[in-house]
Amino acid sequence: MGSVVSLVALGVRFAVELEGVSASELGQFVESWKWCGAALSELPEVAGVRAGEGAPAGEGAPEGVAIIRARVLSGAVGSASEPPRRGEGEGAVESAESVSQPPPDVVAANYRALADNLSGRITREAIDARRGDLLMLHAGGVVDRATGNVIAFIGPSGRGKTTASIALGRVFGYVTDETLAIMDDLTVLPYGKPLSVKLPPPELWKDQVSPSELGLNRPPDGVALQLVGVVMLDRVASGAGAGVGVAGESDFEEGAVAEGAGGEGGVGEGELPSIRSVGLTESIGELVPQISYLPERERPLRRLAEVFEACGGLKQVRYREATTLVPLFARLFEEAAGRLDVGGPRAAQSGVQGDDAVAGDLGHGEQLAGTDAAPGYLTVALDVLRDGESLIVLSGTTVRVLAGIAPVIVEAAVVPRTEVELIDAVVAMHGVPSDEEGAAESLVRAAVAELVDAGLLAVV
Repeated sequence: MGSVVSLVALGVRFAVELEGVSASELGQFVESWKWCGAALSELPEVAGVRAGEGAPAGEGAPEGVAIIRARVLSGAVGSASEPPRRGEGEGAVESAESVSQPPPDVVAANYRALADNLSGRITREAIDARRGDLLMLHAGGVVDRATGNVIAFIGPSGRGKTTASIALGRVFGYVTDETLAIMDDLTVLPYGKPLSVKLPPPELWKDQVSPSELGLNRPPDGVALQLVGVVMLDRVASGAGAGVGVAGESDFEEGAVAEGAGGEGGVGEGELPSIRSVGLTESIGELVPQISYLPERERPLRRLAEVFEACGGLKQVRYREATTLVPLFARLFEEAAGRLDVGGPRAAQSGVQGDDAVAGDLGHGEQLAGTDAAPGYLTVALDVLRDGESLIVLSGTTVRVLAGIAPVIVEAAVVPRTEVELIDAVVAMHGVPSDEEGAAESLVRAAVAELVDAGLLAVV
């Protein structure tokens, strides 16, 4: 049996058993996770849950302890820059004691690889445990230590979140470099995990570095952290442009269904860093992959809109060097403080229409009844959100932006509608497209067929 380190990630308690590590490596692991309460301990005798076998979850601090067993393979082939190959180290003669122990959850050829893998494993298990009660963004976060106000910066891997966390965390307070957890009242749970710092090639594994070692500031003691801003990072040096755009907007387009967001929609570099407001229609295709278990949240699209509205709207920041973000974030904190002084955060209003509003507008329509009724169509979606002339639809794990006549059709079919009723709804909103007889019918039929093929309408 190895040494056991207890820690807390996103309110989930972990016991990490480490085998095959030296005393200095054990100390390094404890130090790197110190901000998460890491300390040497014993394996729990009760309420223990093997990682991957139903990690504990619940409001606040979940009950139970998630146990992760990790081992550096003794005599494993491979250098510090090579991951262990499948089956490496297997077949060796084991002692009676090791045979009686449960198999490890994480194995690696060296400590650096083990620490890197464990960082991801702990984070994933914590996210899984809180999937039902937290909105979790793939984002870094920093806090104004005078107020407890937090700004999140979202981006996929490689967008510069860790580098930005280091630069900003030396001026403000470090909250996390990877997973920002938000409660329904916008309270933020700090996740002071070690920062995953890339090393020069050929090293494959990242160093897991303590926030203290990097000179980062702790969040304020005794002050609740509150989300007040959300920005999307767009690092020019990475070669990534804005990469988002708006789906087609012609009233009677046949191609009315667009997955994600089409077009480049990029903005010129100009003077960097630069900041601009972005709407959900423009950004949703990039946002959704950076939100953990979004479809499992209640009314997920409406909830996102409310969060962004309460934070003064979603913004995009383009930059080259992380240090140049400091004055920009200082200004964002000042603006947030002024906004909160005026009236505090408010839920999404002003033009953002959710599923309740759609149902309220259209729920007076008569539902289809009887087997002799004309074939009808019913919207199939987890959530829909009106954003101007576009409609954002979440179906399963896929998000789509609808334009043209498709939004009217999907909104009308919140209750079952016949083809005639859908045509009437489209004409009432957009008018008759031309003097050609049957033009509206033809366009609506084509759009309905496209929506059925996309799985957004069901034939009932």
